[in-house]
Amino acid sequence: MQNLKNKDSRNNQNLLSNLEKEEIDNIKEFINTSNSRLDAIISITNNSHAIAADAVTAMLCENQDSLNSCHSVNTTNKMSVCLRDGEIIIRYITYLLLTREEKILHHSCLKDLKNTYLALGVPLDNAIRIIELIRDATISDIKTTVDSEMNQKSFLYDLIKDTELYFQKIIDLFK
Repeated sequence: MQNLKNKDSRNNQNLLSNLEKEEIDNIKEFINTSNSRLDAIISITNNSHAIAADAVTAMLCENQDSLNSCHSVNTTNKMSVCLRDGEIIIRYITYLLLTREEKILHHSCLKDLKNTYLALGVPLDNAIRIIELIRDATISDIKTTVDSEMNQKSFLYDLIKDTELYFQKIIDLFK
């Protein structure tokens, strides 16, 4: 009986040891990449207005036909909503990149954007295209900001993968 207790105790200690080692490794990785992650988030935040404005402008240039239709984005009110929402989306993305807390998407104003755009008469395809352009510009910003030394390549890959995933989740709210 004593042997069984000792064996269980050793197994529990080994399990605890492995968990602690894994947690310590995760903390080390977080610390090692935190400066790069924060640099990327600060850069995205500082450039959020330009990223959103460029995305709206690019979508309008791509869709010249929509400028003349009754469902165009080419009114001051619709443009300002698209710009405002583009910047809000970027804020959510930076929050997600920092915290990885996806529950915020379900408790945020983002889930109601589809109805807002429908009420304004903004075609959802155009709204989705703007988000895709914001995603592309954000990823480009990350690539130029994050130090791409050999030891950061996997971090950069993971950060871009996370960014694409979070943008896709927001795009899915429009479908």
